[in-house]
Amino acid sequence: MRRYAICLSVLLQLPLWAAAPVSISLPVANASFEAPVVDPNGFGAWPVADGWLEVDLDTAASSNTGVFLNTPADSPDRMVNAEGKQLAFLGSQRGNALEQDLGSSYRVGCDYRLTVGVGISARFPPSMASPADTLELVLYYLDGNEPKDIVHQTVEPNGLSSTQLQDFTAVLPTVRAEDAWAGKTIGVALRAAGNPGGFWDLDNVRLTESMPVSIPVENASFESPAVDPNGFGAWPFMEGWLELDLDAAASSNTGVFLNTPVGNPDCLVNADANQLAFLGSQQGNALEQDLAAVYQIGCSYRLTVAVGVSARFPPSPIVPVDTMEIVLYYRADDKPVDIVHQTVEAKGLSSTQLHEFSVYLAMVQASDAWAGKNIGVAIRAAGAAGGFWDLDNIRLAESPLAVPPAPRTQE
Repeated sequence: MRRYAICLSVLLQLPLWAAAPVSISLPVANASFEAPVVDPNGFGAWPVADGWLEVDLDTAASSNTGVFLNTPADSPDRMVNAEGKQLAFLGSQRGNALEQDLGSSYRVGCDYRLTVGVGISARFPPSMASPADTLELVLYYLDGNEPKDIVHQTVEPNGLSSTQLQDFTAVLPTVRAEDAWAGKTIGVALRAAGNPGGFWDLDNVRLTESMPVSIPVENASFESPAVDPNGFGAWPFMEGWLELDLDAAASSNTGVFLNTPVGNPDCLVNADANQLAFLGSQQGNALEQDLAAVYQIGCSYRLTVAVGVSARFPPSPIVPVDTMEIVLYYRADDKPVDIVHQTVEAKGLSSTQLHEFSVYLAMVQASDAWAGKNIGVAIRAAGAAGGFWDLDNIRLAESPLAVPPAPRTQE
């Protein structure tokens, strides 16, 4: 099926890292499904949705995709929080979809959120019986002329309403320069993934692009205290971090060390500045830091750490492989409570080239226990004794939620 691009322009150009949280709404054509206009004196629905590529298994009548007129205010099946006068319908059978290639591209350093208001038909809802019909909200990119999915959010009909839309969001974390989709055309898709017989009601498609801000982490590059270049080359102490070290006497499992000169066989060629941290591989060794910043409602967070392994005493890459965890936490009753973590395995890592790993915390909700609490970052060993992790360049990014657009006035 021929694909097409909708020519839209994003006029606002902003730096990738701003001094204050910045988030913008990217244009989505016919985002509220107000076109074509359905005749209020006619059938009440039309099998076309302007601006969208309709993938409809009913090629003759296009009965699985289109737009419909919301019912009057006193009707039992009225969508009370619909945006504008119309919504879209999508047949529940896998293969039916609405897709759109935008005029915008994925920008390095930015996060993306696709949000859709979802409900179910009052007369013909998607099946809730196991296995339930599902809907997928997708962010994709164009590779040449072919769509390739990046992330998706699955929606089930259980608990959904025929009178109240509920928002669901697919989140794409910060785009990196090496990602295949960096600089490529953004695509959004709403795809049925169930059996025939039911219909999804869809409305108010929103896409936001967020420019993360950097949250300060003390001694993030482990440059303090400065190691004497004429001495041993390491120091069993670091400023700004709580060191959890199983060697309580000598603190031999945590500290900082001086990178070797360029040309040495164990020089970490992409280290940030002159020093790095070492962390013993045995479970129980850790580095933690409570930040002054707090988890803001409506924001998401990404903690990134550059990781390598010791040239002389690497963590074990043999099963069971030594691992470490990158963690975002908060404190409750003065005890750290983990929210999310990312496990890193020693296998495949280098003693001369750091690799970056990230843990991502999705948008903070007002109901989350960590909302408004101080942010905690941790790097924790989770293996056996005998090896050492090399760590550097800790970064924490906060991405804000876009300010929602003003609601459409119904005439």
